[in-house]
Amino acid sequence: MSFALVDAFIISMAYVAGLVARFMDGLGMSADWWPSFWRILPVIVLVHLIANVTFGTYGHVWEYASVAEALRVAMASAAAGIVIVVSLVISRDAFQAAQPIPISVVILGAMFTLIGMGAIRFRTRVFSFQRMTQYGAPVRALIVGTGRPAAVLARQAPNLDPAVDVIGFVDIDAGGPHPRRLVGRPVWDGVDRVPDLVQTYRADQVIVAATTGESTLRDLVDACLRVDVALRIVPNLNALLKGNAADSIRNIELSDLLPRATVQTDLSPVAAMLSGRRILVTGAGGSIGSEIVRQCLEFDDVEVTALDNDETHLHDGLAMWRATGFEPSSVLCDVRDQLRLEQVFEQVRPEVVFHAAAHKHVPILEQWPAEAVKTNVLGTAKVLRAVEKFGVERFVLISTDKAVDPSSVMGASKRVAEMLTQSAAARANGTIFTAVRFGNVLGSRGSVVPTFMAQIQAGGPVTVTDPRMTRYFMTVPEAVQLVLQSGALASGGEVFVLDMGEPVRIMDLASRLIRLSGLVPGRDIQIDITGMRPGEKLEEVLSDGPLAPSSHPKINKASIGYPDEAKLLDELDRLRDLADSGHREEVAAAVHDLARNGNARVVESTGSLRDAVTWN
Repeated sequence: MSFALVDAFIISMAYVAGLVARFMDGLGMSADWWPSFWRILPVIVLVHLIANVTFGTYGHVWEYASVAEALRVAMASAAAGIVIVVSLVISRDAFQAAQPIPISVVILGAMFTLIGMGAIRFRTRVFSFQRMTQYGAPVRALIVGTGRPAAVLARQAPNLDPAVDVIGFVDIDAGGPHPRRLVGRPVWDGVDRVPDLVQTYRADQVIVAATTGESTLRDLVDACLRVDVALRIVPNLNALLKGNAADSIRNIELSDLLPRATVQTDLSPVAAMLSGRRILVTGAGGSIGSEIVRQCLEFDDVEVTALDNDETHLHDGLAMWRATGFEPSSVLCDVRDQLRLEQVFEQVRPEVVFHAAAHKHVPILEQWPAEAVKTNVLGTAKVLRAVEKFGVERFVLISTDKAVDPSSVMGASKRVAEMLTQSAAARANGTIFTAVRFGNVLGSRGSVVPTFMAQIQAGGPVTVTDPRMTRYFMTVPEAVQLVLQSGALASGGEVFVLDMGEPVRIMDLASRLIRLSGLVPGRDIQIDITGMRPGEKLEEVLSDGPLAPSSHPKINKASIGYPDEAKLLDELDRLRDLADSGHREEVAAAVHDLARNGNARVVESTGSLRDAVTWN
């Protein structure tokens, strides 16, 4: 409304100037023109305002207007001038009416109107350009949120480094009063409008300055993936309200957000299983093992022992666990060392064992298959032997989706470890043995997400092996919660499979990570396709057969066979000999053969690993 009043004044002054200019020929102006001019001027103003509305010259943030908006103003002025001229000609010829003003005055008035309205609308655009030339271009940002944090951020925006120029705000909840402005900037309704607003006003960044639910934040990220804009978040609203805007804005991390809702679980069955127990975690320095230790420490009266063969990982883990206020016992030990392992079991006397120790990197184990066999297969057998010997109540093997129809040495070795666990369960006398499969975890050491993050921080390119490749993803905490749940559900012999939602394309993940790092794929960071590596699959699956439900909605059970015990022990002896020989091709072939062909249903077992295995 205020813009229309300004336009009305500009139009009036433009036509007055047009009338004066028309008769600036030295002969003077006839006083007869003025009465008729004042009578027709309201009509002229009305025609111009209607043209402005028709051509959409209202409702823009003119500081970011472009050629398209300038053309709207020009067409509105031209169309109004044409309508007025045609009306004057028709009135004169058809009705023999006296012409109230010369046609040349209308032409001059329309031109002066265009100049006046253009100057008013584009003054901020001109001044903005001058500021950018003098001080460097500020970052144009669209703020999601309309509360106090958003307003504080907008007020402090010019003082940030680099400076932020706020285009406007997006209200997450539609339906507020219209029109609205906040800190002098317009407010639009609905996250779904973000892509259009970004393109219309050429935003460089979208800054989330509001508390949003997971689904809203996922929708916002997905929307921003479709346009050329970076996405950032204000995680510490209290710091922002105290004036620390520059320190509180950060890039969104992928761990903040999965392309699905995170899994929430009731831990009361886990508490019943673990409270007051002695717990041993192998591979405790790894991403999964360290989180198992951390979550176990939260239960009452537990004694947790963290075992790992890497002193650095164990040292780093101890620093993290101490920060929680609890500290486990730590043991430096290799699961490949049977004598040392049994000494640890004799000293600790664990009642629950989580076996997370494993080699996991597919390309490395393709080069060194004997190491996969020694740790993932024979190391698991030695842990199982100690579990049986010292009467552990419950054993949980951490497995992987790569064990399903394995194409890699790593996956094959983990499938054989599952077979060993199933075989131990079949002959168990009081001990509950189970295995848990899941896919990739976000942020685990050496996995795709940290690799991508390191490449992004280095300026790119981000390398993707194949644009069609898909993987399952979970956060480390939710994966471990479900591992603990599986341990509580187990009655013996199950291979549990975690429900990880829908698989995610690695290409989409790379784009998402770049976007969540405050950058734009293809503009700031390139994505290179490198080709699949040995042992990799295009798609991972969590089971090659039907899954049966468990009492937990996010945990299923796979129905898979395993060799009879005599065959399994013979194959293990063969794998040990081949691993010691150093013949890579033979070791890889043997572990693949056992993983693929060892799924016949087992007969009733006799004996035990401690009776049959005499490995060093």
